[in-house]
Amino acid sequence: MTYEMFKKELKTSLEEKLGSDACISFEQKLMFGKMTDTICIRAGKNDPNYSANMDALYHLASVGGLDTEQATNMILEILASIPANRISLDTGNIIYQLMNRSQIEAQLDRIPHIPFYDMEITFACVVEDTEKIRKSMLIDNKMMAQNHLSLQQLFDLAHQNTFRMFPSRAELLQNYYQKMLLQDPDATKADFMRAAVLCIAWNELPPVYRFSAGNYRFGGVAILDNQFLNSLAQKENHDLLLLPCTEQEFVVTPWVKNLDMDGTREMTKDALQNGEGEILTRHIFCYRKDTGRLETVD
Repeated sequence: MTYEMFKKELKTSLEEKLGSDACISFEQKLMFGKMTDTICIRAGKNDPNYSANMDALYHLASVGGLDTEQATNMILEILASIPANRISLDTGNIIYQLMNRSQIEAQLDRIPHIPFYDMEITFACVVEDTEKIRKSMLIDNKMMAQNHLSLQQLFDLAHQNTFRMFPSRAELLQNYYQKMLLQDPDATKADFMRAAVLCIAWNELPPVYRFSAGNYRFGGVAILDNQFLNSLAQKENHDLLLLPCTEQEFVVTPWVKNLDMDGTREMTKDALQNGEGEILTRHIFCYRKDTGRLETVD
């Protein structure tokens, strides 16, 4: 079944089950920092809107054998579980979500947020977290008001929860690179030769770390973990240089005298193989060991 046919049959099936009061449409919406094809559903005039990722649904259909009837029933079950007038937030699951401002600018008027250089600190609530799946919802102004939370309270809760649920970690970049290479079934002999050359180059540099908040999709939020940065700076006995990579990570290295910043950046790109469009921020940061302050250096 083609994608367009799947969309058409799913819409028809939902309209049959939900009745004439339902409003069903397809829209492009921002999800996880990318414009995504979604199906938007409002079961009734007074019901909340619900959006589902069409690419994910079609993947389940084409790979997992999910037919339109099963997809309809799955969506109806989710709709039935959503409270009509109030979404109660579990304050123990409220976390930071750090994104580049350009990726979320269109939503800023309806969500609580804190500007942070060229990024925005937003807030999400984890609603399901298992070995196989993690679901979270972006907190909007309505949810914040319904749960009687202020922006400061959201910030405090997120700071308590984020690094408890997704502890920050700094892994030597060469170790991370080699681990990813060994897990890649498409890795070639040339890839391993390149890795060997990089490792030799790394031996001439101070320690270089991949810095991230565990396995969190927005792991670059670790830059807000002042306690971890302080412990790493004290361990290295230097200020720290933080180079931007993807939404998932920064690269951190002690800012020693005569550090080859350009060379470090190039090896970072090689190791992480990140595209320009994925970069969380265009700034380079310095964490000052003696003051505990984060500053831009570019």
